[in-house]
Amino acid sequence: MSYINLPFQKINISEMSNYIDKDGKLNSVLNLCGFLLCKKGWVKVRLNESTYVIREGDMYIYAPSAFINIVAWSDDLEGIAFKSTLDYILPFIERATSQRTILNIRSKPCITLNAEQQRSIEELADLIDRKVQIYQQAEEKSNQRKFMKRELECLSEALISEMFLYYVSNESLEPDSSSHKDKIIQTFITSLFKNYKREREVQFYAEQQCLTPRYFSSIVKERTGRTALAWISEMVISSACQMLAYSDLTVKEIALEMNFPTQTFFGKYFKRLTGMSPREYRKA
Repeated sequence: MSYINLPFQKINISEMSNYIDKDGKLNSVLNLCGFLLCKKGWVKVRLNESTYVIREGDMYIYAPSAFINIVAWSDDLEGIAFKSTLDYILPFIERATSQRTILNIRSKPCITLNAEQQRSIEELADLIDRKVQIYQQAEEKSNQRKFMKRELECLSEALISEMFLYYVSNESLEPDSSSHKDKIIQTFITSLFKNYKREREVQFYAEQQCLTPRYFSSIVKERTGRTALAWISEMVISSACQMLAYSDLTVKEIALEMNFPTQTFFGKYFKRLTGMSPREYRKA
């Protein structure tokens, strides 16, 4: 649907082979978010160190900077998938979900929908398809087209909202207490998604909320079980590994993309956290 500049793209699962490389790695996932709803058959997906078999009625959500490998799928696989940019998805997360939901999606990306929930998502997806066809038939630059594009944008927002609604419902997450500490964590996580390529110091994220790094770090550790620095490092290394594994960028170009002052500095940072150099990782 990118041909009408919608904020998301629908993927035809029957053409999945067009989106993966010879090693089974899903292409173009860096800084993208999305979901896959299985309608028939199955597909085996590896996310970082975990493997999931997605079957009929399962919905799989992928976050940016995650290692996604399509291990195998059945011949009768059917389903729908959408991908979008982080910039489009983040406002939904900031407005409608808690920090626990954000953390949960990263660690538990697969849920099973009931028949009514699955049908609701399929109907919304089908409606968007029909509206796109009507949009294409309308005269360019007409007032009708302007309203129809806005309608499509609203439908896409409804689809994303529906996805988060079912995720929260099926995970049976209790509402977070709206304490000051909870809000600090949510602000940190959303800011991290936006700024991890430019900012790797705890102080930056602490000062955004007018907190001392020490107090800020203690709250992150208390609420998530991990230090703020660990969260930052994971995002940086995960993104760097994505580019090393999935792109043709040189190590120097990746260092520049991640805003490291030099390739040598990037190499030392990468090896300290992974145990191998960027070139060694790429060859592994």
